[in-house]
Amino acid sequence: MNKKKSLIVILISSIIILGCDTQNWEESGTVKEYSPVEISEIFESHYKTIFSEVVESVVQINLYNEDSMGIPTNKSGAGAGFFWDKEGNILTNYHVIQPAISSRNTSILVRTYTNDEYLAEIKGYDSYSDLAVIKINKTTTTPLDLYDSDIISPGELTLAIGSPFDQEFTLTTGIVSAIGRTLDSTFTPYKIPSVIQTDAAINPGNSGGPLLNSKGKVIGINTQIKSNSRQNSGVGFAVPINLAKQVVPSIINGDDHLYSYLGINALNLDYGSRIRADVEENFKGVLILDVLNEGPAHLAGIKGDTSIQPDLNFDGDIITKIDSYKVDTFEDLMSYLALNTKAGDIVKIEVVRDYQYMDIEVDLQARPD
Repeated sequence: MNKKKSLIVILISSIIILGCDTQNWEESGTVKEYSPVEISEIFESHYKTIFSEVVESVVQINLYNEDSMGIPTNKSGAGAGFFWDKEGNILTNYHVIQPAISSRNTSILVRTYTNDEYLAEIKGYDSYSDLAVIKINKTTTTPLDLYDSDIISPGELTLAIGSPFDQEFTLTTGIVSAIGRTLDSTFTPYKIPSVIQTDAAINPGNSGGPLLNSKGKVIGINTQIKSNSRQNSGVGFAVPINLAKQVVPSIINGDDHLYSYLGINALNLDYGSRIRADVEENFKGVLILDVLNEGPAHLAGIKGDTSIQPDLNFDGDIITKIDSYKVDTFEDLMSYLALNTKAGDIVKIEVVRDYQYMDIEVDLQARPD
């Protein structure tokens, strides 16, 4: 009898405890609704937190002409940058510091958020990616966290920090508008691959500054805008951070970064070229027009068009894969080579020739200047 009473007491206690646990008894599918004001406050709080956490790792870069005594006097240019490591190395754009490379009478002064100024030296640069590294003599510096730019998508939030029109440490926000763009470096005949497009306001003075994601991690280096007035038009571009991860170690070590290449001239298949190449509707790939004599593709046996240009037969090999990476466009091919390979690597190229798929191994060489 006592045991039975005890059991009843335990059951009743359990029911009372469960009844008090309202969290477990909420109706399924219940979603908290936020007012527009609450949503704004959440965004504001998040942006403020990110800014406060990263801003001291961002710098303003100022270029000055020196007077006859070698003292920086007249300001001649400006941009932004951010600490790459704890040793005082700062990543920025090549075009930001390029005047100091071509002139012996130009100084680079770095200004931090705490208003400290340091004379910087040029560690090295890579004009192909529009990246450069400068260094200041500061005991400890806090680098920004880097993200994987290969996994970002259009629609993700972006934050840009820089000094547009000399308005230092300005924060602007937007989204990733597009990925996989190619961009003229303006200094070389080669294009910058996998460029990120954003509508976060980017203006002169933002160049070299970080483009961040919603976690405050760097996804790119702000580099150019598309505008007829040299002012923000909602179309800004950033060099992907994954390209910087490839290039910067070489720069810091004092080496030239050796890009790999195939040595081909090609075009993306479109409606007209598919008809001329006699391939199925919407077939994706890169049609090779010609191969560079003694280049990697030529030595591996990859075939170009059999005609003498400009009169094409559209019968060259069509690249559809490199290693296991699907190639729909020439931009895809460029991105894979720049971000995943180096000179001396052997890659497997899948091509279509005479309506047959075949794999060809190519020994990549260093890209010529």
